Amino acid sequence: MRTGWHSRRRGVVQTPGGSMFTGVVWAEVPLPHADDVAGVNRVTFARGSRTVWHRHCGGQMLIGCAGSGLVVTHDGVQPISEGIVVHAFADELHWHGALPDAFMSHTSIVLGGDTEWFEEVSEADYRAPVANLPANSATPRNS
Repeated sequence: MRTGWHSRRRGVVQTPGGSMFTGVVWAEVPLPHADDVAGVNRVTFARGSRTVWHRHCGGQMLIGCAGSGLVVTHDGVQPISEGIVVHAFADELHWHGALPDAFMSHTSIVLGGDTEWFEEVSEADYRAPVANLPANSATPRNS
């Protein structure tokens, strides 16, 4: 058994982009990821902020908490907002972040194994799925 902390006041880190993000992102780690054990992060993306392309060897669950954003793979786009749960499969290359005109917060559960970080999502690759969002973009895509 492992335990973590559940506090909104401790451990919030602002990340001004870099090796894992483009733009401004705030993150908390209530339960650190360790080798083959799951970890939990709470992440808030400023407008237009996003992760770089990455994949999780054990997969990842994203639970939308507030705002509006996207989870994007090479095969599809899933809008994410409050209450929507997205499962990135093991080794599925993807990125996630906020829409240009909204923040987005989610809880991330990394399901064990390593995370591999790749290249930054280009502005063109970010704007393309945003431009093609359906009118009711908060509806989960079943696949």
